[in-house]
Amino acid sequence: MKQVLALIEKRKQEFALLPLFEYLQDQSIDPRQRLAFAPCLAPLVMGFSDLCKYGFREEPTTNKIQEFINIHTYEEEYHWRWLLEDIQKLELNQSLNFTDTLRFLWGEETKKTRQVCPKIERCILISDPLQKLIGVQVSEVTANVFFTMTEKVIKELERSTKKQYRYFGNNHVTEENNHNLNKGNVMEFLAEIELTDEQLQTYCALVDELFEAYAESMDELLAYAKRHKVEQPLAVRLPTQVASYIGQNW
Repeated sequence: MKQVLALIEKRKQEFALLPLFEYLQDQSIDPRQRLAFAPCLAPLVMGFSDLCKYGFREEPTTNKIQEFINIHTYEEEYHWRWLLEDIQKLELNQSLNFTDTLRFLWGEETKKTRQVCPKIERCILISDPLQKLIGVQVSEVTANVFFTMTEKVIKELERSTKKQYRYFGNNHVTEENNHNLNKGNVMEFLAEIELTDEQLQTYCALVDELFEAYAESMDELLAYAKRHKVEQPLAVRLPTQVASYIGQNW
C-alpha cells in the first residue's frame, strides 16, 4: 500500500497547484468574491454526507480497514451544517423559488462538482474495504488542500466582519487534521499492507480518476467565482440541450 499512499501524496502536491488556489490567495480580490462559489459546493458536500451515512459505513464489521472507514464517516457526516452556516454569513443565501433552486443545483454551474460523489460511489459498490478507503483518503487530502487555502481567505474576512466561519475557516482545518485517518499509527498500518500487482494497478488508476474528478470540480468553482459577481443572485444556467427543450415545449 506504500506505493498507493505515495501516489496520493504526489497527486495532492499537484492538486495544490490548481488555479483555484492561486485565485484564493489574490488579496486584490474581495474575500467574499473569492468564495462566491460556496453555493456550488452543495451537491458535493451534501452528497458526501450521504455517502458517509449510507455508503462507506458498514456495521457491524470485523475488518480493520472497514473500522477505520466507519470512524471516519462519523467524523465527516455533519460538516454540511457548517457549509449552510457559512453561506448565510457570507450573504450568499439569496432567495430562489424551488424550481430555480433545482435548476441551479442540477444546471451547468455544478455539473462537474455533481460528478464527484458518483465516481467515489464506485468504490463503495465493490466489496473491497481498501478500495473504499482510497475513496475516503483522496477526499481527505483534497479537502486538506482546499480548506488550508480557504482558511487564509477567511482570516482576511474575519478581520472586517468579526464573524466566525466554521466551514471555510480554521475550525474545519483543525477538524480535518485531527481525523483518525491522519494519525501516525493508522498510516503505518496502511503502509504495511501488501498488494498484488493487480491490486496496485487498480488502486493507482482509481487514485488518478478521483483526483481528476476533484480537479475538474475545482476548475468549475473557479470559473463560477470569476464569472458571477457576489452581489448578484445565484446564476441559473441550464445545460444547452435542456434549455432548448424547454424553449420548444413550454
